[in-house]
Amino acid sequence: MIHRTPAMIATTSFAEYATSDRTRRTQIVTGRSALPTVDFYGPILRALRQAAASDEPEPLLSAAIDATELSGQTRAYTELSDGFLTWWKRTRATLTATGSSNLRVGDVDVTVTPHLGMRSSAGEQVVLFHLKEQPLTKDAANAALRVLQICMSDLLPGATPLVVDLRRAREFRLARNTNVERLDAWLTAQAAALATHLEESA
Repeated sequence: MIHRTPAMIATTSFAEYATSDRTRRTQIVTGRSALPTVDFYGPILRALRQAAASDEPEPLLSAAIDATELSGQTRAYTELSDGFLTWWKRTRATLTATGSSNLRVGDVDVTVTPHLGMRSSAGEQVVLFHLKEQPLTKDAANAALRVLQICMSDLLPGATPLVVDLRRAREFRLARNTNVERLDAWLTAQAAALATHLEESA
């Protein structure tokens, strides 16, 4: 029997693939196989984590904006910083540590690495940021939220998942009436489509 090595993909990329048209799906698959040459969002993500732990987040974010070098980074970092400050001040939260996990969905391994763990009046939450310019859709948010929810025992036991469209400071949570069996079936189907797409492009 031949055992295929499962493809690996980040939670945010899997959620985007699951909810995109074929053109965007092809771009995601092609991007996975390309050699990474730049880390567009890495510096601002590091600054956001530092800002969340600081009593004075603005200078840390400003420094990341001032250090931008790539085309489009300055505007992106400014929008992300503004959105983060709006959202973070509203949460009145403190940071807490989170773990990481992998979720096997068919022939795909989804890597689950939250951007933040936090504690607020709403309890403990595990947070994943949507960083891109295009607004996050409800379906993509639900896909990411469900992955976080399934892996919560590894991430922060007892916490709830939260996805934040950071440029718009908009929070997404799984609705209490979400049909998780139907959602899981849909995610499994999307993982199968991704595995086939990757095999065809190899």
